[in-house]
Amino acid sequence: MQGYTEAIFRSAINRIGGIGVFYAPFIRIENGEIRKKYFADIAPENNRGLQVVPQVLANSAADILQVANAVAAMGYTELNWNLGCPFPMVAKRQLGAGLLPYPEKIDSILTEVEARSDISLSVKMRTGYLSPDEIWPVLDVLNRHKIKEIIVHPQIGKQMYNGEADSSVLPEIIAKAAHPVAYNGDIRTAEQAHLLIEKNPTVTHLMIGRGLLCNPFLALEIAGQTLNGYNRRNLLMNFVGTIAERQLDHLQGAGHFLQKMTTYWEYWSAMFDDAHRALKTIKKCRTVEEYTDKVQDIVLGWKMNSIE
Repeated sequence: MQGYTEAIFRSAINRIGGIGVFYAPFIRIENGEIRKKYFADIAPENNRGLQVVPQVLANSAADILQVANAVAAMGYTELNWNLGCPFPMVAKRQLGAGLLPYPEKIDSILTEVEARSDISLSVKMRTGYLSPDEIWPVLDVLNRHKIKEIIVHPQIGKQMYNGEADSSVLPEIIAKAAHPVAYNGDIRTAEQAHLLIEKNPTVTHLMIGRGLLCNPFLALEIAGQTLNGYNRRNLLMNFVGTIAERQLDHLQGAGHFLQKMTTYWEYWSAMFDDAHRALKTIKKCRTVEEYTDKVQDIVLGWKMNSIE
């Protein structure tokens, strides 16, 4: 997730555990170049001990190849192609989910990439942009190419993040796909994950975004590990503290830091019974010292969901 799950977040949440593979936020070509911030995010020295897959947002073979060559030079062997981003400013340029109504273009891009690169390509996609039926001709195209894995988020791009992902379509997708299929979308509890796997036992893995931001322990819970309130609070304090410490070194000024941490707390506040009050408390902070004190009060003292 752009703006959230960069290297600082990945390294911090890896200490909690439960996650096998991290998909980095997408890289895109801007004015013919890859911005330095993208290289910094996936640099091996910033991702020690992590299995990371870079992701590309592109609508041409040339752009995918440029990113593929760059990440291969850094030691990566897999690249994920984002065909899921729903934001209108992206989609109207036939990027992300906006490319799904054009299966012939997807076919042409894959043909050229396969001819000119040995990188292993996986695809993250929605079921369509305007209609969920758009997935079927795209799936036919993907079946003709060397795709490592298809990660399906069963919503259309026009929905943005409104409504619910329709996991009922997953068995048909798995049946018609010639490649392994993973699932993404609205996994917020271990119970939801277990039910989905029970119904779809051949799903290769679950990709979790917002659910993990709201609950950093979700991957552990899906794996069947339980933490008591004391251990959970200590891990959470270490987690949010590590991110804050790294962001202080990374960002310019207290204002920028507080703004960044507030965006995280828009998700983290969901861990507490009074989420609205928790977020409001963070938003009122005007200094780094005040933020640090309030976070300690909240994490170590407030009632947490499903614990006490």
